Amino acid sequence: MAEGEHIRLVVGEEFRRVVMALRDMDASLPKELRKELRQAARPLAQRAKDRVRAIPTRGRGHTGLRARVARGVGIRAAVGRNPAVKITTSMTNPDEAAIPRGLDSPRGWRHPVFGNRNKWVSQHTYGPWFMETMREGGDDIKRDVKQVMDEAANRVARAGGAS
Repeated sequence: MAEGEHIRLVVGEEFRRVVMALRDMDASLPKELRKELRQAARPLAQRAKDRVRAIPTRGRGHTGLRARVARGVGIRAAVGRNPAVKITTSMTNPDEAAIPRGLDSPRGWRHPVFGNRNKWVSQHTYGPWFMETMREGGDDIKRDVKQVMDEAANRVARAGGAS
């Protein structure tokens, strides 16, 4: 996946209502909710990291590419006006931005040999590691995010009843 690409999980208007109610209740609650949402997404992100690290390699020399791609898997949780939970991939080196997508594609990707723009090769992998993992874990993360949101809604309801 290139920088900024992700699978979008749309939770709906209920998610937005709970987030806004929590913000009105206590300024510290959005921070706590973001933390809980990231924790809910952590197992799926970890599965993606494990899967990219498990891609078989050929030959003797290894560049640490799979480990660098795994380090680039991240979780973003927003609880503002556009609440969302995203699992993304990125690379620290902008020249490598296409690598996670290439590793995820059955077609692979083309790249210069050690930066030599006069010699290019096609690189192939053993199938998708990111998108397939996200699809497989979609129901799990939806369930976990719903549980976090239900707990947050219950906190709002309890706080409203205590007034």
